[in-house]
Amino acid sequence: MKFTFIYQKGFMEYEIELKLLTSENAGEVIETKLLPHLSASITKQTLILTNHYFDTSDRTLRKHDIGLRIRGNNQQFEQTLKTSGKSIGGLHQRPEYNVQLDPVNKQNVDVPDLRLFPLSAWPKTINIDELQTKIEILFTTHFERKVYLLEFSDGNIVELVWDLGQVKCGNKSTPICEVELELKKGSTSALFDVAKRIVILLPTTIGTDSKAALGYHLLDGLPVKKYEQNQQKITGNTQTSADEFVHFLTTQLQHFQMLSAAIRRQYTEELASNIQNVLFELVDSLANFTHHFPCSSLDRVHINLEKVCSDWSLILPQNNENDACSLLTRAPTTQVQLDIVQCLVEQPWSSKV
Repeated sequence: MKFTFIYQKGFMEYEIELKLLTSENAGEVIETKLLPHLSASITKQTLILTNHYFDTSDRTLRKHDIGLRIRGNNQQFEQTLKTSGKSIGGLHQRPEYNVQLDPVNKQNVDVPDLRLFPLSAWPKTINIDELQTKIEILFTTHFERKVYLLEFSDGNIVELVWDLGQVKCGNKSTPICEVELELKKGSTSALFDVAKRIVILLPTTIGTDSKAALGYHLLDGLPVKKYEQNQQKITGNTQTSADEFVHFLTTQLQHFQMLSAAIRRQYTEELASNIQNVLFELVDSLANFTHHFPCSSLDRVHINLEKVCSDWSLILPQNNENDACSLLTRAPTTQVQLDIVQCLVEQPWSSKV
């Protein structure tokens, strides 16, 4: 589902997108085991993309949760501004402004021209003219992108993208190995249906960070996002509203995903214990909410989440990094996260509230 607003010097898009981190053989699996079994018309395209990301030395854009890049593909160039949006457990919705650059007409493709974006795109705390003099290249990304436009007979259109490459900063690099799913038209259920098919075929985990976020992490060696745990609890003694539940479940799911990403980078007993605590809180909050607002979809999520929690409790005493990472990328663990996100987005209980 994309909403496009046309401006004189560019345009803004709202994207609804899911990202799955996976293994290097994902491209082959998508081609041979996923696409042939989809009841969809499929258009394919291959792109070789190079992106230069810009910011100031004191990270002005990062502090405002803004991404700025110039993308090149076969001598075609585009500058993009991504501003602060919202994310629910890996489902991202973020305003994006894109402007085509024409080097033939002497447009600079090495440094973005910030005035090409509408002034309304910028926070009032940023001085555009001053920022223009301070921005510089911080890091780059280089990857091959396979694009599959899936047009289903019911009118839903989903774009499936497979990216394989790396983020580079000086002599440091980190791999890009991810599937992105964007809803172009129709119901979000189509997006989740394709995602769940992929999860069955490949070891995956939900990606919460953008490529720009990976670059900042590589550059600064610091977490891209800081998480402050919500102290509010969902209890059976409190008449919790649906809005309170959505907020609590969203923050707890984000906490679980951040801990999962951290433990895949470096296993520690503390992280493993924290993951178990968050899983327990998710199970308890679902049980208490469905007590107030019965919902068959959430009941199924609750049962599946209890199984993941039980499996984690079994491997926790062993302190085995391989077992922990395997559990976090297996189908049931990613599946239940997708189910939670889908419930949060579609809110099947809303008619009962």
